[in-house]
Amino acid sequence: MNEKTGKIMNKEETIKLLSDKQFLDKLYGFAYKRCSTSHEAEDLTSDIILSMLRTINKNVSIKNFYAFAWTVAHRTYADYSKNRKIRNDMMLDTEYSDEIINMQIDETDYFKANEESEQLQSVIREISFLSKIYRDVMIMYYIDEIKIAEIAQVLDISETAVKQRLFSARNIIKKEVTKMDSRNLSLKPVRFNFMGSGNPVNNDPSEQAMRTLSQSIVYMCKKEAKSAKEISDALSIPMLFVEEELEIQCRGVNGNYGLLRKLSNGKYISNIIIADTDEAMQASAIYKEYLPEIVRAYKKAIEKEHDKIFSFPFLSKQNDAKFILWSALPMLTYSIIDTVNNIIENEYFADIESSKQDYTLAALVQGENESIHDTVYGCDAAHAYNICGYRQIEVINLYGPRIKPHFHCRHNIATDDLLLMTIRAIGGLDVNVLSVNEKEIAAKAIESGYLRKTGNIIEPKVIVITSERRVDFYNIFSSAKEDLDVTAHSIAQKMAVYIKKTIPKHLLSEYKKYNELVASRELAYDLSEELIKSDLLTVPENKLCAEGVVIIVNK
Repeated sequence: MNEKTGKIMNKEETIKLLSDKQFLDKLYGFAYKRCSTSHEAEDLTSDIILSMLRTINKNVSIKNFYAFAWTVAHRTYADYSKNRKIRNDMMLDTEYSDEIINMQIDETDYFKANEESEQLQSVIREISFLSKIYRDVMIMYYIDEIKIAEIAQVLDISETAVKQRLFSARNIIKKEVTKMDSRNLSLKPVRFNFMGSGNPVNNDPSEQAMRTLSQSIVYMCKKEAKSAKEISDALSIPMLFVEEELEIQCRGVNGNYGLLRKLSNGKYISNIIIADTDEAMQASAIYKEYLPEIVRAYKKAIEKEHDKIFSFPFLSKQNDAKFILWSALPMLTYSIIDTVNNIIENEYFADIESSKQDYTLAALVQGENESIHDTVYGCDAAHAYNICGYRQIEVINLYGPRIKPHFHCRHNIATDDLLLMTIRAIGGLDVNVLSVNEKEIAAKAIESGYLRKTGNIIEPKVIVITSERRVDFYNIFSSAKEDLDVTAHSIAQKMAVYIKKTIPKHLLSEYKKYNELVASRELAYDLSEELIKSDLLTVPENKLCAEGVVIIVNK
């Protein structure tokens, strides 16, 4: 739709907007943020343009050009990520259906016959121009260490343009996608925030439940078993669709662990813990009550182990205890959670065998304008074998309110140019031996916090340790355990009472995961904020940073 006239745009008007330089700049910035090099970004941008043209050429009426454009951009990038086996957690709501976006035509015939081919070539030339500008800016700033004003002068662009391109990887493109209409549901739609523990590879049933319908059906079976007809009647959805969805949610992704389980009477009930906001807040309040004691114990341990921290044999230079502490944060919180779980198991749930699945999922029900990402930290890991001269590599990545994730579980290190460059730089790497392409990758790795540059040498800024010293690193602050013993018993006593009152009987074997995923979900955030107030942690300069990243290598 033309924003000035309010009319639905025809094919010619839509194609004309494709050549708008400001739009192309935004589109290329979107691609560059998600790619390792300008060449990849150029290819991705071209793919997005081609996908848009495929749809436009079918004479589809475009109501909102920008909603249409960003819908195609996100979906093209999703295909790009899938092809490279990179995890993509993006959720996209849009008024444009898969059928419209995915309509195919022969590319060769299109370019031969298309009367707008000259205009299209102009668009491709503009993308190539943008590619070179972005590439030059990154290398000149991060590798050659040229000031912004000088870069602007050399490239004959404004300083504002330099800054826009330089920090494009940190900027979030304004979401211009129309929200999906949920009119089909007679009940208020439910939104889940999934949290899991363990190995999600081929074990994560949430992959089958990203749709509003899926989550609403599962929520209906939270504590009380429902038949397919009861669900169908409540949601005003034909039985055929409900039965199909129930089968999908029982099966999950691996055939034996889904969000629902089918009972002998033919009804369905939740197979995972689902916590409403009020319930989750009451559970986390038990930990919050004892937060001062937890903080005191860890502050004492941090001060006590100061010398041990700096004598640790890191493979990357580390001289800031506050920076190191960010990477130890997951273990600080896990230590108290694990202690509480052991007490609950031995003193309160000895007669119940806890579940031992490869992966366990829980869901928090998200209300309107609520987001658990404001108060929850997560920690994901990726593994690789026989890369850059190392037999095995593990990269751990903390993320939450103050830190953006570099990656999530199932991330493919072998296709991540920034991580590969960081691994190559262990022990130091002279930038003069790098090609222009490699310099651009190194520049992006510096910007994202993986690397630092000293003179002509780049080296990891993140923590790097050997696998032999992994346990030693995570046990640096173990002296706090004795001080936390009384506190842990107090938490365990109250948590056991709350769990027995709250968890459905058929899910009592999940009591440890309830404590880990629901009750203590805000502990890392609360602890980190208190440590910041005590000047034992510093706030990262940028959210996409080195803090919380640990690389563990095994020769």
